[in-house]
Amino acid sequence: MNKSSSFLKAVSIAILCLTLGFVAACQPPPATVTTEAPTQVVQPTAPEQVGPSGQLIIGQSEDINTLDPKFLKGRETQNVMRLMFDSLFHRDDEMQIIPWLATSVENPDVLTWRFHLREDVKFSNGNDFRANDVKFTMERLLAEDSGWSERNFIDEVKIVDDYTADIITKSPYPAFLTRAVLWHMLDEEYFNEVGDDGFLTSPVGTGPYTFVSWATDEEVMLEANVNYWRGAPKIKTVIFRPIPETATRIAALESGDVNIISDVTPAYAKQPGRDVQIVTIPGTRAFFIGMNVNVAPFDKVAVRQAMNYAVDVPAIIKSVLNGLARPMDNPLLPEAFGYVATPFYHYDAAKAKSLLADAGLPDGFEMELYTSAPMKEVAEALAGQLSAVGIVVHINILDPSALTAKVEPGDTQAYLSSWGNSEMDASGILPKQFYSKRYGCDLVTFKYPAPESGFGDASKGCYYTGFGDPDADAAIQEGQTNIDPEARKAAYAEALRIIVEKTPWVFLYNPEEIYAYRGVEGWVPRSDALFNLANASVTK
Repeated sequence: MNKSSSFLKAVSIAILCLTLGFVAACQPPPATVTTEAPTQVVQPTAPEQVGPSGQLIIGQSEDINTLDPKFLKGRETQNVMRLMFDSLFHRDDEMQIIPWLATSVENPDVLTWRFHLREDVKFSNGNDFRANDVKFTMERLLAEDSGWSERNFIDEVKIVDDYTADIITKSPYPAFLTRAVLWHMLDEEYFNEVGDDGFLTSPVGTGPYTFVSWATDEEVMLEANVNYWRGAPKIKTVIFRPIPETATRIAALESGDVNIISDVTPAYAKQPGRDVQIVTIPGTRAFFIGMNVNVAPFDKVAVRQAMNYAVDVPAIIKSVLNGLARPMDNPLLPEAFGYVATPFYHYDAAKAKSLLADAGLPDGFEMELYTSAPMKEVAEALAGQLSAVGIVVHINILDPSALTAKVEPGDTQAYLSSWGNSEMDASGILPKQFYSKRYGCDLVTFKYPAPESGFGDASKGCYYTGFGDPDADAAIQEGQTNIDPEARKAAYAEALRIIVEKTPWVFLYNPEEIYAYRGVEGWVPRSDALFNLANASVTK
């Protein structure tokens, strides 16, 4: 199944044209869209109500990291959170932003986002969802111990009445709704009763499923919320099992131990097992090699540029990924707001050798490359290509959580990984990866550049490559805050030009998301890799 055409149409509309008030007026749809911006946001259509039955088991590559939305990290955790908690707005399967716990939003002024809430929503414990819960949830995300980037642009939250809440930004933030889809609403009354520890053992949300149990590194079990405000889901029990090894996930699927697996290899997608269905969809992840710009030899721009010339991305897509990806020329997907083509690099081994010689490394160098098991084959292919220009790559395979723990504080020389930008806006990646004051970090204690005692500041966990540039910072900040869409595009174009030229990344590819499944119907994959089970049911 390939939904690229509907995906491309949807992402071009979703980000800037689904708000009311000044944003709708100031931000017309991208030039490729010929229809007028809607005057009202799309209302979700409730699924046909069917009594829940059966059990669905999903195999993921790693375990969740928390049951508290405040500390959410990674898509595996988000998949579980999304079933237990609802957000003010939501992305449908076509990636359009639609009202969810909020019926609408308006802008009384350029800094204020006024959310009008549904009056028929209850938490799974029976408590009503109201504006105080919005304020409570958001203030937790703005707390000092939160890793969320919201505290960089949200100033305060005010309760207007029981079903109206204002979220006020520090400066204009035109991409605001791309973040609102991620805020999982909590029950203030319940949280205050049970406290942090009690919530971690028995979380409560307004979502279609309720928490049953979590056995670390074994499984998370959820059960249908029969009183869900949109109607009870069709499946009674949903279990998420962490299965890090790809071959083991495939074996579990073929044996019937699980129903759906993610992170399927292109090779298996080409020749799946008996009774196994394969489905793919264009994804939102950018794959890259991150190079620590404060560690030799990647402290030299010429070396980083040489790395980009030394890799033949189309060859890897063809030989390793079976064509299920497209090359990337910068960190953004072409469909993302702010993208502009930057055809700076292409495969040129001679150019790579010349740049290495200019950097004083005519014979190349040795490097450590960290990655996870699913990326092993790609890492080996890249190592083979780099060896042709004298770069000897030592590959270190870590489990996903260990890799994250090493990459985020900058404790690597180089790493092979990906970054998802489901926001489909430059604000979803540039401030988090290429802004010297990483969004999501403590801006007071974050150390930049790296302290002499180590690669990065391990206490804050967002150093990555250590890249920062004053001109790129200024352009990113302009793109974040200017409500004129053309000015935003121009600012992001300048930021991309600098990032590509000074290149802390080797830009690789954007792959198709590949899933394998059996014994389930009515489920379709999403470009943001989240599981929507509203219409799914088990067949056996």
